[in-house]
Amino acid sequence: MDIKFYFRLLFLLLPFSIFSQTYTYQWAKHGGGSNGSGSAGLFSEIEDEMIRDIAVDSENNHYYLSSLFDGTPVLEGQALTHYANRDLVIFSTDCSGNIRWTRTIGGSQNGEYAWKLKVDNNGGLYVMANVTNVARTVSTTNTLPIRFDDNNLMPFVTAPADPSSTVTDPALKTAFLLKYNTSNGNLVWQKPLQGDVSNVTRMSDNGLWCLDNANNIHAIIGFRAGTHLNGQITVPSSYTNDFQYYLVKFSYSNGDMVISPNPILLPVTGSLRAEIGGGKIQMLYDEALNRYYIAGSRSSSVSSYLDFSYNNIPFTKDGFMLAINGSTGSELWRKEINSTYAFPDDKIYSLIKDENSNLYISGRFFSLSTAPVTFGDYTFPTGNSSTPFVMKLNSSGSVQWSKIPDGLSPNNTAGYRFMRGPIVLNGNEIAFAKGSRSDIWGSYAMNRPAGDLADPMLIRLNKDSGAVIGASEIQSNFGYQDEFTAVSVDNDGNYVLGGFYHNQLFTDPSDNINTILNPFTTGKSQFFIAKLAKSVCSNLSVEETAVDAGLQFYPNPVQDLLTIKSKNKLESYEVYSSAGQTVLRGSLGNNNAQINMSALTAGVYYVKVKTEKAVVTEKVVKK
Repeated sequence: MDIKFYFRLLFLLLPFSIFSQTYTYQWAKHGGGSNGSGSAGLFSEIEDEMIRDIAVDSENNHYYLSSLFDGTPVLEGQALTHYANRDLVIFSTDCSGNIRWTRTIGGSQNGEYAWKLKVDNNGGLYVMANVTNVARTVSTTNTLPIRFDDNNLMPFVTAPADPSSTVTDPALKTAFLLKYNTSNGNLVWQKPLQGDVSNVTRMSDNGLWCLDNANNIHAIIGFRAGTHLNGQITVPSSYTNDFQYYLVKFSYSNGDMVISPNPILLPVTGSLRAEIGGGKIQMLYDEALNRYYIAGSRSSSVSSYLDFSYNNIPFTKDGFMLAINGSTGSELWRKEINSTYAFPDDKIYSLIKDENSNLYISGRFFSLSTAPVTFGDYTFPTGNSSTPFVMKLNSSGSVQWSKIPDGLSPNNTAGYRFMRGPIVLNGNEIAFAKGSRSDIWGSYAMNRPAGDLADPMLIRLNKDSGAVIGASEIQSNFGYQDEFTAVSVDNDGNYVLGGFYHNQLFTDPSDNINTILNPFTTGKSQFFIAKLAKSVCSNLSVEETAVDAGLQFYPNPVQDLLTIKSKNKLESYEVYSSAGQTVLRGSLGNNNAQINMSALTAGVYYVKVKTEKAVVTEKVVKK
């Protein structure tokens, strides 16, 4: 057998053999600026810094989307570009958490919104952005147009500033589909979705979209009066305050993304407001059934709800779900969460499906008494104030199972009103990521002191039965609100997580992560990312052997100092335990280097070294 092939095969098998199958935190990163919305300690899910979405590509690289505030914003000490008080930032890491690139979207106005990103595993990363460009050539302020990358920016606005002006101007467009290069974050192209617009007609609603298995983008987009989508639709002149909604499919042609013919006019009245409404509505396309699902929340604040009707039948509750025919847009079925609270605060946060067209949703419902809370014809188990749930439905909308916490800790007997609660499928399990201070799931209990706020929590359930498999949490210091807001799964079945925190995170000395400290004292939120894993990155398996790369590791076994000699310049190193945990990492700069392993306990370790030409992982025994 070829020795190079043998070593590659060995590392392919490592995550499934010698590495522990217990999930532990392997690494964490954080970033953001010193400023934020509102007063210190208060958090706005629409404006403030939090990880909004995470994607993982076929090479196990990770991609993140967050809002970004000014005040010397950084990511792991690296300065981030910013343009105004609040922008958007997308960035990428490899599966070991090393930052690959960052990209800021923004301009002079705090008017940039995006809630999800997707990768096509062919070098493309997509963002559906809604932006407001206010940069004017005649003004001494607000002079920076919207930038989609360092060199691609919108033109200056020349139309009158009068909100009632009907003068059209290409600089007033708000709805864009963006494609970035996954290798470096550079903009590949930006597609405006509107035609000619004025101050009266510039608003749009383009936050609702998804990617299918063929990498086609499906979107539900609301337009005001005018001709849009490259001339394929015309919205009547009466639509100056409301949106007319279309179901649109974007397909590939010669490597570009083009609008498929015949967008479907949907019988929507009122507003979804998916673009600036906090990303509270999700969309899913089932290719096998040619069916779309929409689920989310109608709330624009705690006690204010948007009017939304489909086929002239209004939705009257906060949390809702709708199934529609993919060819005609006709309604198939609908469900709403019906609670007895005076101001319904019932959310559906996440909507996913499995290969058998079963649906999974997550959210929370509110109950102040033992009065039943229903979802269609299903009655939830009795909860306590804000009650989190995960639910499985079949394609007809029939509930297969629903799971809520088994109880609350005695110190905090009221449920916690978390900001986000995404779910993700991972083999035979489904993971639910959110914030908690008192949840009990099966034998796992989060128990915080009375009066404490939330800490991040991940609950793992069997996808077929809803039974609790396990849970993981992150501890922070007392009195601060810290939550998970995004979750994905990498190619090894490990969890990639993101959220927000305010002061300190990973304060438990046994969690394998050094405590993260907010570098600012303003009390504003910061975003964070973390990896909860049972194995090291599988992309270690395709790296070169030490012999092929011209590297020497000695002595092995090692007592204190491990020497590395290389024919090419060394760049960085990471040391993993046999359980896949990162225990050491650092930068290198010469052809010869030493790693001090004296503080490590005796055992087997894997030293990953990156040179200017190769990446090598060597098994090292520590005496």
